[in-house]
Amino acid sequence: MTCVMERLRRQLMEFEVLGAMYPEEESTDSRFVVDTPVTEVDALNAAVSKWEDHGGEIPTEAEVSRLPNLRASLTLRVPDDDNGGTVRLTISLPHTYPNSAPPSLQLSSSKLTRKSQSLILVALEKFATTLTSDLDEHGSECLMELARTLEERSAAAAAAEREEEEKKRKNATDDDRDATIAVLRIDHMNDSKTYVKTLQKWCTALGLGARVFWSTRKGAKSGKKWTSEDDEKTVAMENQSSKNETATKNTQPPVGRVENVFVILHGESESVSEFLKRTRVEFVDIDGKGNKCKERNTVVLCRRSIEVAKKGEDVVPVFSGFECEQFDGSNEKLELILKRFNLLHVGTGDARWKA
Repeated sequence: MTCVMERLRRQLMEFEVLGAMYPEEESTDSRFVVDTPVTEVDALNAAVSKWEDHGGEIPTEAEVSRLPNLRASLTLRVPDDDNGGTVRLTISLPHTYPNSAPPSLQLSSSKLTRKSQSLILVALEKFATTLTSDLDEHGSECLMELARTLEERSAAAAAAEREEEEKKRKNATDDDRDATIAVLRIDHMNDSKTYVKTLQKWCTALGLGARVFWSTRKGAKSGKKWTSEDDEKTVAMENQSSKNETATKNTQPPVGRVENVFVILHGESESVSEFLKRTRVEFVDIDGKGNKCKERNTVVLCRRSIEVAKKGEDVVPVFSGFECEQFDGSNEKLELILKRFNLLHVGTGDARWKA
């Protein structure tokens, strides 16, 4: 059985190879960028070196849980005769990759339509699964294969869109109209671990992508009104967000209570409706006495077609899978998180979302 340290070593080597294949150069639009902070990458390399120096001694489960996940983005120029733009694949590697879990993927593009992006992403996810989790312990690295497949499929999609551009502008497809984004706020979770597992089970069954953001009781108090000063603070923080990010990505909530939980859903409208229905009719949490209870404090802040965007904003990037992220509970940090999904405003004035 391949241990976690061996998998981490393979992940680091794969990132190094991709960095050499797609270097960060001003002369080309194609590049591979490691998004994990340098300090965290150094920590992973140090952990692997320690494991190798001690004869392959496997760290404890607690030590493994504290190791960061490797994240990166691959940007490729779409090879199209009529300026096909670029595609950007965001990658997050779980500790069990590549043997028993595929990478978590998100896809965005400067030119391709939402439908094309969705189809490409689904194809990449299926391909990644066949090379990793479907093979159990025999799973292998797949990022280079995904890069080649992304280039081929994006080129084909760009060519098809060029031929039917005028037609597509006049007639939106059923799939485009049905793709839905929803943002909901859950006041708190008393049994957060079980609650989140339930949400993940629903998303898997309904084919929904989800991003869950949560904070502990140390976060900002619920009900704080948003002011112009908050907007100014957010603008001031944007340039430093990548260096001073306090959110912990891909982090499941601990056992116990968490608050200010925000969930972003992406999928078919019917599936989103079923998810929201289940939050009201099924037991998902426990009350103060430890009894099972249904959710009574969920507010749907936004629900709209994924093609719809407010004036001055881009559409929401396509995403899949289920990921959790901790933030410090402040409005400023929540602004930065939702801005990544082009969901900066899901309300105005007193009706604006707030942590």
